[in-house]
Amino acid sequence: MLTKLLLAVAILALIVSPTLAETSANKDGSFTKPRPVAPGESSTIRYDFQYNTGGVLDFTPTTGGSSTGWGEWFITTVCNDSGMDLILVEFGFPCCGPPTEAYGWVVWTDMGGYVAPGGNAYSAEHYGSFTPVDPDPSTFPPTTYTYVDVSAKGIIIPDGAYFCFGYDNTGIGGQTAFNGVDTWAWYSAWWDPDQDYGRTAILQVKANYSGTPVTESTWGALKSLFN
Repeated sequence: MLTKLLLAVAILALIVSPTLAETSANKDGSFTKPRPVAPGESSTIRYDFQYNTGGVLDFTPTTGGSSTGWGEWFITTVCNDSGMDLILVEFGFPCCGPPTEAYGWVVWTDMGGYVAPGGNAYSAEHYGSFTPVDPDPSTFPPTTYTYVDVSAKGIIIPDGAYFCFGYDNTGIGGQTAFNGVDTWAWYSAWWDPDQDYGRTAILQVKANYSGTPVTESTWGALKSLFN
């Protein structure tokens, strides 16, 4: 009888425990109440190169950070190690919140390595707005990806070059426990490393190889091979 009573108490403790019912969304340790949301459909855009800070395409976040308590922008730096020049075609951000402003997504090129940019988000060379698929900022953690098509922007990343990209977190941005990938959030007027708090923000990018257009002279040279 005593064993059953202890088991019942243990089960009740698990149900009401705030550490299991809630997860931290802020750097000060405060919580955002979770509300499950069904994942959105996966993107079908063509790509030659893909990168997700979670390690796999469309990685599902395990936690998240709020725009006011964790950071206003989430960014990461990536190396183009594909062996080819790339043109960026799509970003994937598991997030929720209202529409972003002009600097909703941001890209810096010619980075010197795996570092944060020297200025704030408004120093980005490329930028644009987007509307999160999941508008409710109370969703936690956010698991629905918003895919942003940037194929028409002509953002070229040379082979071997580093680039930095990210987005304006208008509600809650998806994260996971630190996995060795450095990400940063704009917090207290600087790019604050998520690593210091045991987190990695989830950010995804897809790109295609950037080929050289075939010109008339090129066609002439090709035809001469068969004469």
